[in-house]
Amino acid sequence: MNASGISPSSQVSHQSLQFSLQREHEHPATTRIPTPSSIMKPVGEFIGDQREVALAATAAVALGLAVSLLRAKATSEPRQLPLELKTTLPVLKNVVDVVQNTPRFHDWLNETSIEFGHKPWRFAIPGRPDTIVLSSPELFEDVLKTQDNVFLRGPTAKHITKDLFGNSMITSDGDPWFFHRKTATHLFSMQMMKDVMEETVREKLGVFADMLAAYAARGKPVEMKDELSHFTMDTFCKIGFGVELDTLKIREEGEPDNGFLEAFDMASVAGGVRAQSPLWLWELKKFLNVGWEKVFMDNTKIIHNFINSIIVKSVTKKNEMAARGEKMEAKDLVTLFMESRLKYTDIQMDDDDATIMRDMVVTFIFGGKDATAHAMDWFIVEMNKHPEVLHKIREEMKEKLPELLTGELQLPTHAQLENLVYLESVIRENMRLHPSTGFVVREAMEDTTLVDGTFVSKGSLAMMSSYCNARNADNWGEDAAEFKPERFIDPTTGKVRVFSPFQFSNFGAGQHQCIGQRFALLELKLSIATLWSKFDFKTVADPAEITYEFSLTIPIKGPLDVEVIALPAAPAPPTTSA
Repeated sequence: MNASGISPSSQVSHQSLQFSLQREHEHPATTRIPTPSSIMKPVGEFIGDQREVALAATAAVALGLAVSLLRAKATSEPRQLPLELKTTLPVLKNVVDVVQNTPRFHDWLNETSIEFGHKPWRFAIPGRPDTIVLSSPELFEDVLKTQDNVFLRGPTAKHITKDLFGNSMITSDGDPWFFHRKTATHLFSMQMMKDVMEETVREKLGVFADMLAAYAARGKPVEMKDELSHFTMDTFCKIGFGVELDTLKIREEGEPDNGFLEAFDMASVAGGVRAQSPLWLWELKKFLNVGWEKVFMDNTKIIHNFINSIIVKSVTKKNEMAARGEKMEAKDLVTLFMESRLKYTDIQMDDDDATIMRDMVVTFIFGGKDATAHAMDWFIVEMNKHPEVLHKIREEMKEKLPELLTGELQLPTHAQLENLVYLESVIRENMRLHPSTGFVVREAMEDTTLVDGTFVSKGSLAMMSSYCNARNADNWGEDAAEFKPERFIDPTTGKVRVFSPFQFSNFGAGQHQCIGQRFALLELKLSIATLWSKFDFKTVADPAEITYEFSLTIPIKGPLDVEVIALPAAPAPPTTSA
């Protein structure tokens, strides 16, 4: 172990990885990507072309009839099958349903789940495995915990997402998943939360607050989706790789944004289109390099080149520090990755180190950037819809942390925010109604029966919808669809209520539960308390009209133009004399 905290063998690996990545980074993608405004057309318009539907029908006739006959023969004994839509067609099955409802896909799932009493139901697209929609905690627990050896991520999901995420933690099973999980767990240790993460969030918050003050003085609307992405991207890259991106800066009106941030958004939308298309159709489009597959692959290339550049910077910095005999302040993902490769030598990985590292980074940037940024986007919308909730948040601050409103305290610590129970309940309620991903998919690796008696055939996809689960009246009460933060406050103790991860399912559950959930809550609580104690954020559009874009996540559709209004400092509370 040298003075920098890197073992000699690990340092050699750093240099080898740097050389491999440098070759890719020297040849960046030059394809011009579409701007976000170009994706505002309903996604269904792009996958619902009449000619494509007709072609799909023709190609699927023989296969559909053959499969139906085989299934009828193989299932002579009566079984409790998932419920089917009345609109299911003989050959096209539910292609028309999916195409018509793609722009409002999550609401379609929810409305249908309510219609079926939240019992398992299925939809089918020719050329894809049947998808069984689940929307209750009991079924989530059955798939994600009780039968987690039967329901895996599986080959179908991996095939759909591999171009972007490779063999990463969110696409893999078995040993590769174990390797990525063990590596990442160390990044989110309690010690890292205490020593590195909180301080980095506070540092970037200071920059962000100064920038918002300048925007407020300018008096023009700000596109907050972009700015919040900059904030979360800068924060995570500093924590994960020790690299300063410096995307948080004041932009002039009309100044273009960072291309790699647009690429993340475009790839997410195009990936959502791929996920709802017949396998053979998107594979053909990919081969021909046309339509949304061209968008997906072009932007994936931009993302991968950007990720490689981050890793190159990180590795170069470490080698320079080692040469000077300096010690790293903390271990980041690159160092943890190298240590894991040396430790878990018995795990066989299909890719070289550079590719494995890149796939890991792509996964964490999507999770670390998008989940928090989208949660704050939706928080702005909800506070505009429910000003009485925002008033209660500030009243709680006034009572329990008044110096935050008076300006005596500019950047609070997490410990100082622990008593803000109502604030945390609002954050959790916002995440409940607006989960970072609308659903999680697992593939049945063998025939099985769910806990409610529903038969699931091998190869079927179980789609667990957090969006529907959050609106399940059996789960959350008759007011499940309403924004009601009080549901997260224990009426007896007055503390934040902790729900089962199968009920409050935003962070997943079972052995695949999100390892970054503590960091996400820390970042959200610090950020919201700091920013909403200094500013008001008024949406230019009617907040009731703001909806989501269908993609791999659940972002706000279109821009989020906001008027940033600086708040006057509250008067200091009177001092009591002895």
